[in-house]
Amino acid sequence: MHIIYWAHSYRKEDAALNKHFGILIEQSERMIVNFDPPSPSVNESKLAQNLRSCDGMVAVLTWRDRGASPYLMYEVGLSLRARKPLAVFIDDRLPSSILPRRILQRRFSHRTYFRQFREHTDALRLLRSCMGEPPPSRYQPSSTQRTCGLVGWKALDRDSQNLVRKFVTVRGYEVVQLERLDRVSGLAFERYEHLATLDVALEFVDSRSSLSAYWAGALSAAAVPRIAITLDPQYPFSDEMPRDFQPRPANVPGGRSLEDVLQSEFDLYEQNFLVVEDAESIERYTKMQVQAVTFAGRYEADTRKQYMEVVMGNKVNVSSSVVGVIGDQAQNVTVTQAWNNLERRIDLVQLADELRRLHEALEREATQPSQKLAVGAVAAAEQSAIDKDGPKVLEYLKAGGKWALNVAEKIGVDLAKEAIKAALGL
Repeated sequence: MHIIYWAHSYRKEDAALNKHFGILIEQSERMIVNFDPPSPSVNESKLAQNLRSCDGMVAVLTWRDRGASPYLMYEVGLSLRARKPLAVFIDDRLPSSILPRRILQRRFSHRTYFRQFREHTDALRLLRSCMGEPPPSRYQPSSTQRTCGLVGWKALDRDSQNLVRKFVTVRGYEVVQLERLDRVSGLAFERYEHLATLDVALEFVDSRSSLSAYWAGALSAAAVPRIAITLDPQYPFSDEMPRDFQPRPANVPGGRSLEDVLQSEFDLYEQNFLVVEDAESIERYTKMQVQAVTFAGRYEADTRKQYMEVVMGNKVNVSSSVVGVIGDQAQNVTVTQAWNNLERRIDLVQLADELRRLHEALEREATQPSQKLAVGAVAAAEQSAIDKDGPKVLEYLKAGGKWALNVAEKIGVDLAKEAIKAALGL
């Protein structure tokens, strides 16, 4: 299974084009698009963290009066820095010099892009071959506490240094003072090790020391997720790139405090994707992924939609031109009503036992990706029954579909059959 970072426009006029490339990525070449969790803002560390979890990037550069979106161009640059396999689709009205020629790229017509199916799928196929089958895992990931590198430390006064150190430590990171490491000796491996394993770096850009400049360049070249902050009220921001990717001002007149900026930037970096009320929901999500992936790496177009529907329920609203909107309140009300009608006839302890038996039977028979997802959904329903959460049981059983119902009838688990029928509205 290949996981793809998909950089594309969010403009309404590009929705049809996005749907076209989304279908090519997910249906034609069976690659999973990694969601960029919705948030009101963005920074470099958020994008870099997202890219780290992907095997490669697909970017779609659409035409605008002033050229390609600087946000999309920044994401392409981030992929180049991270040395990730990359394929870029470019509107044929954009200039030829927009990207280096060595990048895998194809042109598309804004009016007849659907006729260029073969060229576009060929490029995606080449991208898949570069990522490998299956893609390799990250070589020797760190086995220690997560780390936060500090750069530009001397630009802070003593009180600010104490605040930063305490914040990073309380947040759960080991503090690494990068400017204290040996950068001269080629045999001092600690420097290389930190560049390879740092989780995030915190850079105070007001420092003008050569050590700060060295580490700022090294972190950028290594594509380490980086949070940049300035305390200079006269900081010279650039007009040539989005402010989202420039240092965040802190402790400046009329602005936010350093502690507030640290809080919001680390929240963005850590991007709480699974906004759930209980740890079991994350476990269910993982079970569903494992069940789906075991089928020889094959992937169906609605797999990601089903993941979100089954696991997230009404906890989050995620919009996408490919998968639409999920988790609406109306569905939640329907599930609750169905459970209220069923509750008096259902013993959750007995139901959990029958769902366990059904789960085992489904696991033995599953051969298709959709069936693998049904196995995961029933496993999630079983856990919900153990947790005495009836509405959640029905919510997960609904994703199991009619195949799970057919198997339930075949093996004679009547209580599970009744619950599935209620979930499906039968």
